[in-house]
Amino acid sequence: MAQTGAAVSGGCSMDLGAQGNATGTSTGPVSVPRADGRVDQFQVFHDSTATQGLPFVWHRGQSAPGGSYGAWERVSAGTVGPKASFVTAVENAAGGLEVFWLDHGGFCHSVQGPTGGQWSTPENFGLRPSSYHGFLTLFKRSDGTLMAMASSGKPDRSMESRTQPGSDGVWRPAAAMGKVPETDIGLGQPGTVTELPDRRLKVTAREWNRDRYWQITEVAPDEGTPGGRWPSQWQLCAASRCD
Repeated sequence: MAQTGAAVSGGCSMDLGAQGNATGTSTGPVSVPRADGRVDQFQVFHDSTATQGLPFVWHRGQSAPGGSYGAWERVSAGTVGPKASFVTAVENAAGGLEVFWLDHGGFCHSVQGPTGGQWSTPENFGLRPSSYHGFLTLFKRSDGTLMAMASSGKPDRSMESRTQPGSDGVWRPAAAMGKVPETDIGLGQPGTVTELPDRRLKVTAREWNRDRYWQITEVAPDEGTPGGRWPSQWQLCAASRCD
C-alpha cells in the first residue's frame, strides 16, 4: 500500500500524500550558474494535493548555455516552511547540485549528481539558528571549497559553519564561528562574506532585531580542519558596512 500523509525521512519532514502538482508559487526563482555556462533554477511551489498545506522545492535547468529551460520537476516530498519559504542552492566542485531549504526551523539538504537524474533523499543539514534568526548562507571559495554558515542559538557560539572541501565533497561537522561578547545578543544570517587576498574569509552580520553590525575574520583559511579556524569573539562594527 502506498504511504500517505506526514512522515520524517533523514530528519526532514515529508508529505508523502502530495502528488507533485505545482499549483502556485511561494517564492521567486533562485538561479544557480553552472561552470559550463548553463543556469539551473529552484523555486518553491504549493501543491493542491498536499496533505499538510506546505509547499515543496522544484528544479529546472538549461540543456545548453543560453538555451531554454526544461520542465519544472519536484526535488522531493520534503516540505518547506512553515512561515518562511527559504531555499538556496549551489554547484559543488564535482559539478553536482546541492539544494537547501527551511524545514520547521532547521535546514534540509538534497544532492543531484553531475550527470543529473534523481535527487538524494532529504537529510537534516545540522545547522539550526534561533527562531526567526535567518536562513543559511552559502559561499564558494576560490579553490572550490564550499562554506555553509548560519546563526546559532547554542550557548557557546553566535554562528557556526560547515565546510565541504572540493577534494572529497564531504561536508565536515559544524564548527563554531565565535561568540558575540555581550549577553543576550543574537545574530542574523551572514550579510556579507568576502574572501581576502590571503584567502581568509571576512563575515559580517546584523544583530538580530537591532541596527548594529558585527564582523569576524578567519585566523587561517578553513579547508575542513576539525574545529574550524575562527577567532573566539566577534567585533562590533563602527558602521553598517563594517569597513
